[in-house]
Amino acid sequence: MSQISHYTVLSPPQTEGKGVSLQASVIGNPPESGRFLLFPGKQTVRLKQVHSIPGGKDVILELKGLSRSRLNRGDQLISEDTGASEGRKALVIWKKKITAGDSLSLHLRDTPGLKSRDSVSCSEGSKTVILSSRIPFLQIPGQIYTLSQGSQSGECLLLMAEPWTTEELKNMKARMNKISNFPGEDAVYSMNLRVRGAIVLPPHLMEKKFEGSVKLGGWVLMSRVYDKALATVEKRCRAEEGIAEDELPDLLGLPLRLCREICDLLIREDKIIRIRGTLFNQCDDHRAFLSPMSRMWLENLQAAGAEGIPLKETFKLGRRLDAMEKRGLIRVFETFAVEQQAFQSLVDSFLTLLPRGTSFELSDLKGLLDLSRSRLLLVLSVLEEDGKVLTTEDHKRTVVEAVTESRET
Repeated sequence: MSQISHYTVLSPPQTEGKGVSLQASVIGNPPESGRFLLFPGKQTVRLKQVHSIPGGKDVILELKGLSRSRLNRGDQLISEDTGASEGRKALVIWKKKITAGDSLSLHLRDTPGLKSRDSVSCSEGSKTVILSSRIPFLQIPGQIYTLSQGSQSGECLLLMAEPWTTEELKNMKARMNKISNFPGEDAVYSMNLRVRGAIVLPPHLMEKKFEGSVKLGGWVLMSRVYDKALATVEKRCRAEEGIAEDELPDLLGLPLRLCREICDLLIREDKIIRIRGTLFNQCDDHRAFLSPMSRMWLENLQAAGAEGIPLKETFKLGRRLDAMEKRGLIRVFETFAVEQQAFQSLVDSFLTLLPRGTSFELSDLKGLLDLSRSRLLLVLSVLEEDGKVLTTEDHKRTVVEAVTESRET
């Protein structure tokens, strides 16, 4: 157990826009960038940069992902790497028991500034007890907490933080009943790992070895959980529609942060790809992973050429239409869809006819491209979004890029 490094907000934010800037005091040696838990608030925020204040110990923090209204003087920012969370209940074991059971003040023994904003109560138990409060309090497994009421004071070790399942709580209590000695911090994390299957590991424990486990980013997972997660993600990514990344926590039973670490690993290994929040398998030909119905429709779309097919004729495809676009097989416009290779050929023809630097009006394209006026306007809007065409205030269009590349997926 040791002091938990953190920042404490000293004044309300001074600026807003893409982020907020505020003055804070520094306790310990917290990271100067990364994801932080805002306590209280049960919200995470990204620390972009830390600026020193000349002649003082305080600093200016640049934050992103949080509105000014959510920040108050006295709020604390604690790195997610500590494994800190907030919850209304926590499983603890007494180090020094206190006779009073209700209306207890609570704070971390080694970091007194990190304290509960409301009183807590504790349930009776033969060995382990549950602390509970009306509002969430800061929870860090392996830390000693001080409880007090008047002249009485006691200490407890936090074993497991919320959230937990009934089975996880039962298993943790069973493990504690088998231990005769007071557990150390290493033992607490080892028990959480085996009960939960995966946990955040604080930086000072990253060199610690846990039998039958794998480390990934700031996490440690049981090998069985790790292998199953990798296999499940790869399998679901081979589905025609892939899988939305934010669906993985429910599918894998793991936190979203860890799911993203798993996806990043598979992306680095060229096994999957991420397109606008959806995950697909990495492959040479995405057509091979379409259903027979989708492949038949794609063949018809290819035969339609650059004119494509009206969207009103694609309603039976549902989400598969979006999946085909993300897989790089088609381009979907406001009113029609076109096969990707046909669209690329159209763009190539356009840029061949009009070299870089050429200014043109819509009438100049009449007869040059085999497209209706409505289709042509939509294509030009996409070329503007892709940075190939620039439209000025007087509605003149200019080709700014004459070299094309294949669309990346």
